[in-house]
Amino acid sequence: MRIVILTENTANGRGLLAEHGLSVLVEAAGKRILFDTGQSDVYLRNAGELGESLEGLDGIVLSHGHYDHTGGLPAFPEELPAPVFVRENAFEEKLSGSREKGTYRDIGIPWRKEGGEGAFGRGKLLAKGLLRQTGSLEEIFPDVWTVSGIRAVVPEEPVPEQFFLRRGDMLVPDLMEDEQLLVFHTPEGLAVFAGCAHLGILNCLERVKEVFPGKRLWLLLAGMHLRGCSRQRLEASVEGLRRCGFSWIIPLHCTGMEAIVEMRKAFGKHCLPGDAGRRYEL
Repeated sequence: MRIVILTENTANGRGLLAEHGLSVLVEAAGKRILFDTGQSDVYLRNAGELGESLEGLDGIVLSHGHYDHTGGLPAFPEELPAPVFVRENAFEEKLSGSREKGTYRDIGIPWRKEGGEGAFGRGKLLAKGLLRQTGSLEEIFPDVWTVSGIRAVVPEEPVPEQFFLRRGDMLVPDLMEDEQLLVFHTPEGLAVFAGCAHLGILNCLERVKEVFPGKRLWLLLAGMHLRGCSRQRLEASVEGLRRCGFSWIIPLHCTGMEAIVEMRKAFGKHCLPGDAGRRYEL
C-alpha cells in the first residue's frame, strides 16, 4: 500500500502548502483512489510539488459533506475524469453552531447548489456520469469498500451537539449519516481511512468490525475529532485503539495536537506523522 498525504492542517517540506482540510492519495488493491479533496486546490498544487500525478485515478471518495473535505473537487482537471463516490445525504445543508447562542455557520459542500451555466455542481457530475451515490456498505472495486451506517454505541463517544442540518425552516441535529469510511482488504488486514470520525473513531471501528467480522485491523489513517475533548474521552480513545491492535496509525487533521502526542506516546514508531507531503509504502 502506498499513501501520499496531499492536504493536511500542517505541511512537511519546502514549497508545500497547508490548509484546514484533508486529501490523501491511496494506491492499493490495484487501484489509485483520492480520498477527499481538501477545501481548495492545495492538493493539486502539492501533488505537483511532490511530482505525484493524479492521472488515471480509479475514483475519488468523499468522506462526508463538509467544505474542508469536498471544497477542492471543482479544481480537479476536467480532462482527468474520475467517478466520485459520495453519500446522498452529504448534499444537505450542514451547519455548525450553538442553539443557546443562536449562531450558526455553513460548513457544507460549497458546490452542492447549482450555479450558473457551466458552473461546477452536483448536476455537472450527474451530466458527466461521474456521480456514484454509495449505500451503507458498498464494494466500489474488488477489495475496496465504502462503509457508513456508523452509530454511537461507545459510551465515551456520544453524538456531537454542535452539528445541525437545515431542513426547510427547521434545524435538526446532524447525526452524520453521510460519513463514510474507505476500507481496503489487504493481505496484512484491513486498512481503514476516516475523514473526521465525527461520531467517534471507536464507533467507526465498531462498525468496521460489525461488517467485516474476524478481520484483522492493520492500518488506520484518520481525522479523529479529538481536539479539545475531555481527558476521559482522550484516554478512552487511546485505550480503544490499543485494543484494536493496529500495526500502523496515522492520526491527522482534526485529531488535535494533544491527542496526537498521546498516541505517539502509546504507540511509538507505529504512530506515523500525518503532515502534507508525507509518503508511505507499508
